[in-house]
Amino acid sequence: MGIFNLFKKKQPVLMRCTHCHYELDYSPKEVRLLEGQNSFDPVCTAREPCHMCHIGFMIPVKHTDMFGKQYLFHEIKPKIKNLDPNTLMERIFEDADPENIRFFGFLDPDFDPNDKKKT
Repeated sequence: MGIFNLFKKKQPVLMRCTHCHYELDYSPKEVRLLEGQNSFDPVCTAREPCHMCHIGFMIPVKHTDMFGKQYLFHEIKPKIKNLDPNTLMERIFEDADPENIRFFGFLDPDFDPNDKKKT
């Protein structure tokens, strides 16, 4: 019966914003990717800018990485400085070059609903 422990699915990691306290479950794979991207961050390697308020950071509520370091929300939050709310629009639209934006559907200028392409 011990072999079935190998097939247990890992539990998601609960992440919370430091500014708006929005909570979201991240899969263990997403957390590993974040740790790889932020590997040189001395405070918390598993952090990402919040998708809701764009001011705070999403950090784990309780998480232990593969090296055994434990991250707790109430210990990390005082060490993380939130982003400047005055530059909020710049961060949201930093890649808003018209060549990078592509619309699909009825708003697409190249879309023609009467176009009958034979495939």
